[in-house]
Amino acid sequence: MTDSKRPYNFFIENYTELTGFFVFLVYILTVGRSIGEFDSGELALAQATLSIPHPTGYPLFSLLGFLFSKIPLPISTLIKLNLLNSIWCTLTVIVLIKTSLLLLNNLELIFNKKILQSKINFNIPQSHKIAISIFSGLMLAFSATFWLNSTKVEVYTLQIFLTSLIVYNSLKIFLKEVNSLAEKCYKKILKDWLLVAILIGLAFSNHLMTIYLLPATFILFFLINKISKDSIKGFLILVLVGISISSVFYLMMMFRAQTSPPWSYGDPSDFHRLIDHITAKEYSKYVLDSTEGLLQQSYKLLKMLSFNFIPSTFSMGEFGLSLFLGIAGVILISFLKRELALYQYLILIVSIATALIYHIPDINEYFLVAFWILSLASVLPVIFLLLIIDVRILLKRIVFLLLAFLIVLQFFVNYKYADRSEFFVIEDFLKSSIGELPPNSILLTDNWSSIISPALFYQNVENFRKDVNIISPSGYIEFDWYRKFKSTQIYDKDYVLIPMTNTYVAFDVAYKLISKGILKIPEHFSLIPMRNFFMIGTDSSYYPIDFVENKVRFSKYLSSESEKYIRELIPYMLEQRLLYELKFNKIDIAKKITKDIQNNFPSYKLSEKTLVELIKNKIL
Repeated sequence: MTDSKRPYNFFIENYTELTGFFVFLVYILTVGRSIGEFDSGELALAQATLSIPHPTGYPLFSLLGFLFSKIPLPISTLIKLNLLNSIWCTLTVIVLIKTSLLLLNNLELIFNKKILQSKINFNIPQSHKIAISIFSGLMLAFSATFWLNSTKVEVYTLQIFLTSLIVYNSLKIFLKEVNSLAEKCYKKILKDWLLVAILIGLAFSNHLMTIYLLPATFILFFLINKISKDSIKGFLILVLVGISISSVFYLMMMFRAQTSPPWSYGDPSDFHRLIDHITAKEYSKYVLDSTEGLLQQSYKLLKMLSFNFIPSTFSMGEFGLSLFLGIAGVILISFLKRELALYQYLILIVSIATALIYHIPDINEYFLVAFWILSLASVLPVIFLLLIIDVRILLKRIVFLLLAFLIVLQFFVNYKYADRSEFFVIEDFLKSSIGELPPNSILLTDNWSSIISPALFYQNVENFRKDVNIISPSGYIEFDWYRKFKSTQIYDKDYVLIPMTNTYVAFDVAYKLISKGILKIPEHFSLIPMRNFFMIGTDSSYYPIDFVENKVRFSKYLSSESEKYIRELIPYMLEQRLLYELKFNKIDIAKKITKDIQNNFPSYKLSEKTLVELIKNKIL
């Protein structure tokens, strides 16, 4: 072997690992150094302390995160847990590349008779197959939602990794048995499918999204093994294996709930509560709740995939121009063998349909399984194109240059959206807001994404302001386990808030509960606007406030809904404080607040009422 060929041969032999390493390096650049949006705070707490998060509890996710958090690395626990998601995503990309190559190495086995009878020459160089499989992996790696999930603590990264392993091993079994006509004994069936059953059991221990794979996997199983006494016996044993594995993890979760962890959502400490938690009974109201909900989720999916050429909100969707290869690939799946086509189409249909009927706000990640299949299918139009071109080398080079261009374009278009390396908004807002509260304050808020979820982590893991009692009034009203967990009574039998020293109310509670009469303010009390919250105080008293410089580091590129909310909330609360100061004729303080809004939030528009008051008091 000549020295010049050694690097090439080394790449050919290790291209999956090298591609994965490259992807991981990119993920390190974009991984969050702080808390992420939505459930990230609660899930980071679950992993750091083996606490119980919201349904379905995700015991495998919590256990693996807990073990990983104990590895002695010179970084914070939170960054470690964020980095673990980068690892799961990297491994998923590697498995996708291997799955793509598995299909490409068996072209004569995957296509249906019609294609095979056309006498196409499937003799494609191995280097071409490797390049195409790498494209499919990078197409998923740098897709918007998948990349974003690599930057923060979420359950979906482990789930999509387990999903990819299930699909890869199922396809391996199919390709191994595709031409076998012999009836198999149940022992042979168990040997072939045991790993898939174990993976499905582990996947169910992480997320119920595993249900996406069941119809396709069950049908593929019986298409390969036919319906016989042995196949049914083998199937039942495999189902028992999967159920046993997931049951062990959920029972471990129940036992952990009995030890009073820092957080135990739903308190699944007995079998009745455990079943409710595993089946996500609390969220069943969001399934097929309305036609409007179905339309909203359909719109979200179309928005995720569509292009937006408005300069301020420019986007090329999840995949950029690579999307068209994915769509073409989905169509070309119909040219595969019946079993293979049915398997992939069923996963696509079930995953998309299930996500569309589930009316929750953070639905994007529920389409990740479909996006994985889309990325896998993208290899098919490239293969057909190379087969058509045949021996024309120049055209082949153009094809591979176009593939490289598509990935580079997708990378740069989605980089700003996925980059969370300088995302500190939620941490800064939380710490500056509750950090300014007096000792032993009570804060009433239903704001899960920006306050409750991140506070669960920072208060219980980093011991930041543990004295502040953050209570969700809606949770307190609806759930008996939450009332028991919080113990502090916040309202009387008429839902009138009980006056307590240093009680604060967030904007969401003031707007959604108090203004609508669900909760009531005691007589002779009112909501006093402070820095970022309202304080419950007497009507006639003036409550001063210490003004400090805004400590929230906003992102250079605005992409998070949580950040948009915080950007609007802070100047809104300042405006309410401005009107409060004018009410007590504190003109100098009102001038200071006006200047603060103008300097730090130039795009914020004051209400007409406020503008009139400012002109009246000669501030404007």
